[in-house]
Amino acid sequence: MKKLLILLLMLLVIPLVNSQIAIQSFEASPEKILPGNQVTLKIRLENVGEDDIKNILVKLELNELPFAPLRSSTEKVIDELESDDDVVLYFDLIALPDATSQIYKIPVKISYDNIVKDSLISLEVTAKAKLDVILEDSDIVKVNDNGKIAVKFVNNGLTQIKFLKVTLQPSPAYEILSTNTVYIGGVDVDDFESEEFNIIPKIKNPQLAFNINYRDANNNEFSETKSIILNVYTEEEAKQLGLVKRNVIYSIVIPILFILVIIFVYRRIKKRKNVS
Repeated sequence: MKKLLILLLMLLVIPLVNSQIAIQSFEASPEKILPGNQVTLKIRLENVGEDDIKNILVKLELNELPFAPLRSSTEKVIDELESDDDVVLYFDLIALPDATSQIYKIPVKISYDNIVKDSLISLEVTAKAKLDVILEDSDIVKVNDNGKIAVKFVNNGLTQIKFLKVTLQPSPAYEILSTNTVYIGGVDVDDFESEEFNIIPKIKNPQLAFNINYRDANNNEFSETKSIILNVYTEEEAKQLGLVKRNVIYSIVIPILFILVIIFVYRRIKKRKNVS
């Protein structure tokens, strides 16, 4: 009786030992996926056991993950996989538009011969970072005015911006009176941060150059230069447009002096005529 039990146990254990399916490799095309874009997942399975295996079910567990199947289901069935043989499965997926930039672990459930085996693969979502620089406000009207400008830094990309540092580059076109470098930090998607700079424009409509450094959600580093135009007028243009108040005293005194000069000249001329 004891020998019979041992024999039955051996018969039950041997299939479990000899029947083994393993993920040999996997790859994604493209390797980095943009939100809203498609990806083809290629999984290579291998029978590393000594027995042929039939009716193998391979399923991707996408619950609570920002991926959806495309043109097929998340399940594949392999009719038979012989010992020491392998097979390649393809899954077409799409990353949801609101997928954030990060590496996602995808559970893979493999079922056969009353065995359920769980494995993990990974997919990386990388959204493009985009930072716009916009002139928000300015109290500077004309050349050589001392004033403040407010600059808005807008995250128009699909990933969070981190460790943002902004430097207003020196230029002969303007004089910087405030600090020219500010650390902003994080800017969420579809959000913005504003900073002020105190400058004196030396020419009409100077171009302000900002060097911006930041990292995206996947810690990729970016460095770029963005420029904006500061619209300012010359002194004469500002006066003509009524943007600058004219000197009232100067406007009154000059005409009066002109009239007095005319009267003086007229009297001198008349006096000479009388003397003659």
